[in-house]
Amino acid sequence: MESVHFSSSSFMRFKANPLFITLALFIFIAAFIQSQFSTITPLPITAPESVFSSERAFNMLERLTKEQVPHPVDSAANRIVEQRIVGLLKNIGYHAEIQQTQICRDSKRGFARCAQVRNIIVKIQGTSSNNNGILLAAHYDSVPAGPGGSDAGAAVGTLLETARLLTLEKQPLNTIVLLFNEGEEFGLFGAQAFMEQHPLAKELTLALNVEARGSTGKSVMFETGENSGWLVKHYADTTPAPISSSLFYEVYKALPNDTDLTVFKEHGLQGLNFAHAERLAHYHTPLDNISNLDKGSLQHHGDNVWGVLKIIKDQDLNNTAQGNLVFSDILGLFVISWQETTSLWLSSICLVLFITTLVITRKKHQHNIEQTFSIQQPIKSFFSLLIILTISTLAAYIILISVRFISGYHAPWHANSLPMQFAVWFSVLTLSLLTGKILVKNLTVKSTINAVSFLWIILSLATSIWLTGISFLFIIPAFASLMGQIVFSQLSDKSHNARSSVLIMTAVISAIIFMPIAYIIIIMLGYGLSVAIGFVLGLIAVSTLPILVLNQYDKKSFNQLIIFSALITVLSLSWTALQSPHSSWLPQRLNINYVENDQGKAFISYGYQRALIPDSLTSSFEKAPQLSQLLPWSNKRSYVAEVDAQIGNITKNQKPVLNIIETKRNGDNYSVTAKIITDSKDLSDIKLYIPVVSGLTNIEARKQNISYLDEKSIRNGFYEYHCRGVSCANIELTMHFSNYKAGKFYVSSAYPGLPSSLVHHINARGNTSVPAHIGDQSIRYNSFEF
Repeated sequence: MESVHFSSSSFMRFKANPLFITLALFIFIAAFIQSQFSTITPLPITAPESVFSSERAFNMLERLTKEQVPHPVDSAANRIVEQRIVGLLKNIGYHAEIQQTQICRDSKRGFARCAQVRNIIVKIQGTSSNNNGILLAAHYDSVPAGPGGSDAGAAVGTLLETARLLTLEKQPLNTIVLLFNEGEEFGLFGAQAFMEQHPLAKELTLALNVEARGSTGKSVMFETGENSGWLVKHYADTTPAPISSSLFYEVYKALPNDTDLTVFKEHGLQGLNFAHAERLAHYHTPLDNISNLDKGSLQHHGDNVWGVLKIIKDQDLNNTAQGNLVFSDILGLFVISWQETTSLWLSSICLVLFITTLVITRKKHQHNIEQTFSIQQPIKSFFSLLIILTISTLAAYIILISVRFISGYHAPWHANSLPMQFAVWFSVLTLSLLTGKILVKNLTVKSTINAVSFLWIILSLATSIWLTGISFLFIIPAFASLMGQIVFSQLSDKSHNARSSVLIMTAVISAIIFMPIAYIIIIMLGYGLSVAIGFVLGLIAVSTLPILVLNQYDKKSFNQLIIFSALITVLSLSWTALQSPHSSWLPQRLNINYVENDQGKAFISYGYQRALIPDSLTSSFEKAPQLSQLLPWSNKRSYVAEVDAQIGNITKNQKPVLNIIETKRNGDNYSVTAKIITDSKDLSDIKLYIPVVSGLTNIEARKQNISYLDEKSIRNGFYEYHCRGVSCANIELTMHFSNYKAGKFYVSSAYPGLPSSLVHHINARGNTSVPAHIGDQSIRYNSFEF
């Protein structure tokens, strides 16, 4: 076996080799992109009164949530936050209106939700009589598990500081509405209530919405409404640090995620949506508090919102450009954009240029038999690119399954993702270079340059037709590759350095376009989608194939590079798989529930089979918990341990009772009016489970009519009615049935936390696990038959 020796001569070859120059530039681009995702500098409270200051916004947010406790929809804690928002608005100089209403979302897959919401609304009247209002929106409720410092405390702080800035301006041309809505976390209820029931909604043209999905990161403009291209241009002209792309929205549409802007768009509003999304482990947990909120993220939100608002508040909104844009920031420095319809034209131009270049090249070299165009070389080159792309994707997938297999955990990179990044990126580098080196033996430089150009053109045409927002990803490299192809064809074979420089530049342009996408996937979706990361990195790898073909020499240096890259891959994979997957700063999500069933038996349930259960939690029970199905309406399995029923901690009505008020029969139709009686103090949720076989058609509750589909396999055989908040206590509802069949009904009530005598189990969870989303609950249920 040949020994590896990094001599001075090897180093000189390393410096001179175009491949190493390209990789060095790739590393520089990656480092620069990483730095561009850092948050911007927050402005202190001493900043000029006329500019947005995150310190001022943060101070108002502190006053709103000084207790730092969860404040979910329709809770006593959220009423306190509401009063404080109204008080701060009054201090700024505004009178706030409260919209209180009951709102329900119709059944989807047999699951319906209802809640009472109280929206805080401020109208700043414009001088124009046209109904072209601007909506600034943020939700002020949190999830039951966390205090919502970022989600959406940062948004509330942004709107309050923006409201202060508006008092320093002259009366705007367009009416501005500030909406602090409630119930977003439960199902976009506040936005729905405002748009469906409040008269101001009819006066609005567009919405600027602020959100969060972590506790740090730049304010990413990740979603637009229809015909909002003109708004994107204002954003691009005013933001101090653009992080946005029409790609984000194309991806976002494919995800099962919604924000309030979803509701606003459904009612015809144009708009922009902003969110910071890093440090995802804090999202919807107790760590989403104002202490962990990055003030740089808050500053960026304010600069983005205020920058756009300053322009549009005095703009004639009846005279704005129609249509959407294809757009993207370039390395966080500036934004490029064009109309959606332009993408197909640009792609077609690329195709025409490509064909023209091939024809001219063939005529130029028709006297040279070796350089005459033949079909074999282009086909070999194109399939070589596909092979490299496939190998790169597989490399990332192999890393993913390997770290999961070795660690035995689903996301071993959770507490420290750096080694996983190294493992994925260097595995792609190693295998793509090895594959490329094997393939180049039978290829020519010009055929690979043509193949790369053709690949970009094919992808640009496809995306221009079916996924227009993504088309820039391939149109820009296509033009760069075509220009490189034209310049390269004009250079003589003796101009080696010049030809290498052309290929390096086209590869670098591809890296500038594709590398930020890999980072965005990591930030927004995580390494569970390593396959997508590998595919994107593979797109960069294919752009280096012409460089490999042009420089088929210096085998020793190349082998040293491969060995070095493979070594980093193995070490990083081992580091990822063997490190502790959780920490107190980036913990796992683990809810603990107390459940008392209809027989009076009580249990503690938590986790699932793939969760990493702390030994201290398991050992806190006399008998080790077992994986089992606990709730009769759910087929989910969790760790369950039987405990003594906590009679002393239950007030009289905490265990729900379904009190039948009236029954009616009319032929095959049957209706039951009942009241769910339970204690309202700290009530979190009321749920009613109705067997699908009963023939339920709809439920009437508080003047809301909820229809149910006649499907027999919904939610483990049960329809669900779910009401959240203290107002759900003693709720009266009427169930309507067609061809009624008797069955067992269940009604449950849930309260935050566990009975005080069981707190030691929560303590045993340790500091590397935290409650999330709905959080720890005490659930009690009864069963009934009609």
